[in-house]
Amino acid sequence: MKVVQETLGHTSSAFTADTYTSVYPQVATAAAEKTAALLFGKGEQSETGRVVSLRS
Repeated sequence: MKVVQETLGHTSSAFTADTYTSVYPQVATAAAEKTAALLFGKGEQSETGRVVSLRS
């Protein structure tokens, strides 16, 4: 990111990251599901795309 920032002449890498990065919905869902599997175990994730509350 630093190389891109300097190449484009941006004052901060945060600006570059905010401007040129995005997350596709499928990638966000996969990341959330993998995190839930780590937290709750694979056996507890029966529905793909299901939202799991972390509050008890």
